[in-house]
Amino acid sequence: MFRSNNIVARLFHRQIYTPAPGTSVHCARRFYENLVPSCTIYDVECPDHLFRKFTEDGQYLISFSRNHQDLIVYRPTWLSFSCKEEDCDAHDLPPKSKRFESFFTQLYSVSLASCNEPICKDFFLYMESTQYGIFATSTTPVHDATATGGAIHGVPYIEKITFHLLRLGDGVILDEKVFNNDFVNLSHNMGVFLYDDLLAIVSLRNQAIHILQIRDSGNLVDVRAIGTFCHEDDELFLNSNAQASGIYF
Repeated sequence: MFRSNNIVARLFHRQIYTPAPGTSVHCARRFYENLVPSCTIYDVECPDHLFRKFTEDGQYLISFSRNHQDLIVYRPTWLSFSCKEEDCDAHDLPPKSKRFESFFTQLYSVSLASCNEPICKDFFLYMESTQYGIFATSTTPVHDATATGGAIHGVPYIEKITFHLLRLGDGVILDEKVFNNDFVNLSHNMGVFLYDDLLAIVSLRNQAIHILQIRDSGNLVDVRAIGTFCHEDDELFLNSNAQASGIYF
């Protein structure tokens, strides 16, 4: 397909064309062929927050408070500055370029955690289609816990893990999913996987995979748990066979 190098044509094409899933970042990077970044701003005064990441579509900047209690979401506004002189490199940027507020606007601050269940700052998943964000809070892991109820020996124990489904546009918490007496590796999303609208959570302590569906309405719906049994009727099938074996023996 022919692609024009004219920036006006590219802007018009961006407005009427929807990129394939997962390629929006690559399409945006093509604009660097016309608009080349030529300046880096240092020593910008920033709020005392823990900045996590941008969402994949660049619409939101995710950050957390230092005490791991609050979620703070910003929207990029980007500083605009133009120069009509011939020697633009000789001109300094305006003073507002040193302020964080010139680049980002705070949308809201939401309290997700409790006193003993802080936010996991290394965990965040984003659904670009619905602009939903998934966050996690958990109590402190216990590393010398006793393996009970079929749990695996040597795996840490977390009393409570809560997954929060939040609409990033306005900060409304839509749904929550709680796991008690379990262990899920939340660091860098290692134990949780998102594919389209399906969320898979790996329970290391109980050796199970919990599959949930994220509805457009904002609900987390249990689909299946793969662990001791793979299919819904496995337990019934095994019990019926055990009873039949008991009759003959």
